[in-house]
Amino acid sequence: MNFTAAYRIFTALFLLIVTICLGMTLNDFTSVFYVFLPLLLMLGSSFIPFFKQRKLRLILFAAPIVILYCFGFYPWLTNYQEVAASSSTSTLDFIIIPVWATLYGAGFVVLHEIALGVARAFNWGKLKSY
Repeated sequence: MNFTAAYRIFTALFLLIVTICLGMTLNDFTSVFYVFLPLLLMLGSSFIPFFKQRKLRLILFAAPIVILYCFGFYPWLTNYQEVAASSSTSTLDFIIIPVWATLYGAGFVVLHEIALGVARAFNWGKLKSY
């Protein structure tokens, strides 16, 4: 099994786990949209040739999404009713966490590409024989 297939399987399983753990308690379409959009972007990015050329691009894009979902977003979701009752910005918080996770992932890919360009410009990583 190649890396891209394993990545797609992991993403699909992560999407399934998030769906089961939420118990589909989200009855608002925009809530479901914001929960699943970053995960669908993770899955869709594995079909884009730009991401398939380097494995690190997929990892850099997916890592912030998975980390923020596991440690920041999912615990917040499990207490959604309590947070919604006690906070006037709960809907805004609900939207911002997945959006920032996706932006962090895209930012990491951009920084990686800039670093690759700088390394190529200075021929770093290649030994010159005299």
